[in-house]
Amino acid sequence: MASLFNEGQKHYDAGRIVQAFELYRRAIVQILDHEDVLQKVPGVPEQMAQEVLAIVWINLLACFRESGSPFTQESSPEAYSLVFSFRPTAPLRAHPQFKGTQGKRLLKAMQITASFALGIMAWEKGDRATTSKRYKEALDVAATEPAFNTMTPGLKHLDRVIAYEVQTIRENLAGLIQNDSITTSMIGSGGGLRRDVLNAPHTRIGEAGIAQQDSFVVASDACGRAGCTERGVGFKRCSACKKTAYCSVECQREDWPTHKATHK
Repeated sequence: MASLFNEGQKHYDAGRIVQAFELYRRAIVQILDHEDVLQKVPGVPEQMAQEVLAIVWINLLACFRESGSPFTQESSPEAYSLVFSFRPTAPLRAHPQFKGTQGKRLLKAMQITASFALGIMAWEKGDRATTSKRYKEALDVAATEPAFNTMTPGLKHLDRVIAYEVQTIRENLAGLIQNDSITTSMIGSGGGLRRDVLNAPHTRIGEAGIAQQDSFVVASDACGRAGCTERGVGFKRCSACKKTAYCSVECQREDWPTHKATHK
């Protein structure tokens, strides 16, 4: 594995990103299939992960996450499938190599960063709803690992790397929800539906400049109870109509006398 990773670094430093990307992928597969996933590099700075697998993984994901990246699901199917296999909703049996407390901790780190990368790739395709879904999945995993969930002084290595990622994911998701709230308040959107398409111009700032879209897909859920202003991702829907979403059981109960009339 070390030779693959080192060769990849040489290509990356020389600007040969495509070659580096493929070597990173091969190095990850080599570790997963034949080596100890917890092997570490001694003497690395506190702001870096120590685990070799985490180091190579982060490099691979960085290639996917770059704005305007040439690496996509279509152009790099093998690497994309590898990342997709680490999404938090993948079957637990998919990666039996991660054993014990430290193994499961590393797996969570890879799931969080995989979800972040998948969310960014969805954003690049204009799929804001999937972006918000992936961000929420990442945050749900982070919530199960206290050291990952909050950026605090004294964090080192993998804890520090992932806590910073989680902080960024949380900020990105908050921005998505805030944009949805502003847009729906200006245009109007009812029913608590998630994938509302509003005929409103939406300005998006990217590396190539400012672009404006004529329609805007709401990426989050609005609570269906009249008067509730909560908006978020993953709200539970009415089991009868499967459409109206609620931020809490209390809101659903309070709205039921009004909402049940829509089922007739």
